[in-house]
Amino acid sequence: MSKSDETAARERVASLTAAVGVVVSSWPDVEQTTMFGCPSFRANETLFAVVSEQGVSLTSLPQDERSKLASHHQVVPFEANGRLVGSWATVHVESSHVRDLEDALRASYEAARDRKSK
Repeated sequence: MSKSDETAARERVASLTAAVGVVVSSWPDVEQTTMFGCPSFRANETLFAVVSEQGVSLTSLPQDERSKLASHHQVVPFEANGRLVGSWATVHVESSHVRDLEDALRASYEAARDRKSK
């Protein structure tokens, strides 16, 4: 990847991270962290979203919500070092359209938050 491509990818991830942060920042118990070298969001210490060059990955999305998301967006697994994480629903989206993922983000957040409290 060229330097300009790397810079563009970093800027895209930063923009996506900021957009996700705007959506989730007012929700209780949300913490921004880094996982797999990617900006990530946790609820009660449980991962619910990861932002990468691939897009926004929802790590705790229940199957029914994943199906709803897939009816409006292409959903693919997250890829980490050549390995696919099929349970994570990854959506390639521009930062200006992150609000379109708000329901799915909320569902992943709620599932992560509930998982920790049980």
